[in-house]
Order: sequence, then structure tokens, then C-alpha cells
Amino acid sequence: MKKLSLILAASVMALAGNAQLLWKVEGNGAKGATYLFGTHHIAPVTIIDTTKGLSDALNGSDVVYGEIDMQTASDPIKTQQLMMQLAMAPTDSTMTKLMSEAQLDSVNAILGKYTQGALTVAQMDMMKPALLSTQLGVLQTMTAFPDFTGQEQLDNTIQVKARELGKPVKGFETLEFQTHMLLDEPITEQITDLMKTVRQDDTAVKKAQELAMAYTLGNLESVKAIMFDPEVGMDEKSAEKLIYSRNADWVKQLIPAMAENQLFVAVGCGHLVGEKGLIEMLRKAGYTVNPVK
Repeated sequence: MKKLSLILAASVMALAGNAQLLWKVEGNGAKGATYLFGTHHIAPVTIIDTTKGLSDALNGSDVVYGEIDMQTASDPIKTQQLMMQLAMAPTDSTMTKLMSEAQLDSVNAILGKYTQGALTVAQMDMMKPALLSTQLGVLQTMTAFPDFTGQEQLDNTIQVKARELGKPVKGFETLEFQTHMLLDEPITEQITDLMKTVRQDDTAVKKAQELAMAYTLGNLESVKAIMFDPEVGMDEKSAEKLIYSRNADWVKQLIPAMAENQLFVAVGCGHLVGEKGLIEMLRKAGYTVNPVK
């Protein structure tokens, strides 16, 4: 794992100058330049310093946008209240009541692999299965970035730097919206998705590491291919819910905002790619969008 970390770090240092993670948006009535930066939510924050032009783009912006305003989202009281409202499973539909012993054993085995028994189904039994699926996805992704800590999360660090520069920070969405989005499927479907995540663990880890490498190289075409891989990637229904519909809403917010201010936009790199990604959507709306070299 340490060897993988060194390879990833070396890739960032060697190729960051050619990375396609930072894009410049101009024209069509925009006030100056707006910049799009694709993040990876578990990538090391050093990507900020190794991405050419990023610091200048952030310094020159009037307003910084993220998927959510992470300072507001980190309020512990509001977060706890939200989890109590939206993340709790009905008392008659907890995982231990709906899943078979074999299923529970399989999930616990995978959790044990990553947490050495520190996390079990029983500990999260009152939570919706999608929350456990999300946690497992984070653990799988952390095999590619084993040094990740929540205290140094890339999107949040960008927003902290923006506030230190006196920039207003805004979110396209709220934490409540994102929580609804992740947890609103029927419980039985959430269990099906959880078991799929467990069955595909080895493949998911491999893809997470491939995605990490593609990201550090700034290779958005590879990011797109991995994200929509038919084996473990998003299907069309998931992509519409998690990516496409949100991109469309964000563009509606961006167009008037770009007419008034120069923006720095930092969102997950998956939102940049493809025909329904932010880059192509803004081009179709009449803007010039080019990578920062």
C-alpha cells in the first residue's frame, strides 16, 4: 500500500503540469474567467499545490462554489438532527431484521477486512443500508489513498483557503438534499445495493485504485471510463440521479452567477466528464471551455 502511495505521489509531481483537472470558462456574457476544478473527495490536498494555475485561479475569483458549503454542513448539531431524521431505518426494517445470517456474515467479513472488527453491522443496525454502502465505498477508495484523513479533505481545504482569502463560499446543494439523494431508495433496494458492493469488493478496490491513478494524472477520459464501467460503474439510472440531473441544475445556477462574478468551482471530477458533464454542457450553452496548461 505504501508503494502505491509513492507511485501516486510521484505521478502527481511529474504530470500535474499536464493535468486536465482545471478548466477555464469564458465568453457568452461571463464576467471575466470562471474556473472549474475537478476534485477527488479522498485525494491528498497536495493536488492543490501541484495543479498549475490553481492558486492563481482561486486568488482571482470573486466567489467560490462547491457541491455544498462544507462549513455549514459540518455543524454537529444540525448534522446529528439530519441523521436522526433521514438516516434512521424504520424499527421494523433494520438490517438485522431484513438480512439473512449469510448476508450479515458476508457484510461483517468485509467490514472486518477494513476495520479489524471496529465496525460491524450491529453497530449500524438502526441506520439505513445505503449509509453502510457509502461507508464501505469510502473504505474501498482509501486503499488508494491510505493516508487520507477527514481533517485534510480536498474540497473542504479549498473552501477553507477561499475563506482565508476573504472569498464568499457557496454550495450548489445542501447537506439535506445530498442526504435525501443517497438515502431515499426503498430499504430493500438499499440492501440489494449493499450486497452488490460486498460481492464486488475485490473489483471495486481495483477500480478505486485505477480511478485514483487516473485522477492524479488528470486523465478525465479514463475517469469517465472507470466511472461508467459496466461491471462496477454507475448504470444509467444511477448516473441520472447522482450526476446528470445535478449537473443540469448546477449549470442553471452557474450561468447567472458567471454574469455577475468570476467564480472558482470545485466539484467532484466525475461531474466534469462526458456529454452531460459540466464542460460539455457549458460549451453547448455558448461558453469557451479550455484546459489550463
